[in-house]
Amino acid sequence: MGQAKSRGTREQRITEALGLVQRSLTDLKKDYDLPEYAEFLGYGVHLPEPDEFLAQIDDDGYATKKSWAKDPQLAMTFSGVAEAHDVSQKCRGSIIVGMFDIGDQIFVAGITGNQTG
Repeated sequence: MGQAKSRGTREQRITEALGLVQRSLTDLKKDYDLPEYAEFLGYGVHLPEPDEFLAQIDDDGYATKKSWAKDPQLAMTFSGVAEAHDVSQKCRGSIIVGMFDIGDQIFVAGITGNQTG
């Protein structure tokens, strides 16, 4: 257990395994030319091809039921990459996205490549 702690938190290990670099929200807003008032909503799970967002998932150990929505406002959001990654693994072809509320719409930015599960 001591070795796992020395490698960082689970969130840090998954972020590193996905090849992500942790950056501040201020930097992200600058990179995507978002207004300062843009509010980070969290991470979502997105299917790029049909352009749908995971709205609900129910996994009882026997079956996994998923509901998808075209509107990103209906998407489930996760506070951390690790939780979003765990759910994304159950959704073949999905990617993890960062979601920002910019007032009149939700801005979606992909943060990972395809995840298969």
